[in-house]
Amino acid sequence: MRRMRPFNEKRGSVRGVFIFALMAAFALMSLLVVVVGARAYKNIIETSDAAYASRTGMSYLIGKARSADEAGMINVQTQDGLSILVLGAIYGGERYQTYIYCSDGAVHEYFASAEQAFSPEFGDQIFQAEALTFELNGALLIITLVDETGETHSASVYLSAGGEAGA
Repeated sequence: MRRMRPFNEKRGSVRGVFIFALMAAFALMSLLVVVVGARAYKNIIETSDAAYASRTGMSYLIGKARSADEAGMINVQTQDGLSILVLGAIYGGERYQTYIYCSDGAVHEYFASAEQAFSPEFGDQIFQAEALTFELNGALLIITLVDETGETHSASVYLSAGGEAGA
């Protein structure tokens, strides 16, 4: 005669399978949450880094313009298709100029004596950018920066030296 398993044994094995399936589903969902969270975190960090770079670059440019805000010390030039911000300063009785421009995917700065001719090859790279333009309208300096992601940022700086700012 065939022996039948008691009802409780059948129920115990079904309960075990159910608990195992529940634990497996919990583990799978936990893994899914971690993966989605990691991707979201990565996107946030990339966006934050790009915004930080453009904000820092623009702040640098604004600070440089404000530091040179004296009569006859700020000028905007165009040379070989480059928009160049020229900031003058007097050191030891001699005039020096800082040239800020964008070339080869980066913003550069070149500091030299006013007698020395400008050459974009001599500038030091400051930060990455696709394009940079300057416009001086009386006492208003307009800076337009296209960062490495292609996003355009613009700032207007009121120069207290007014219309006397341009060299």
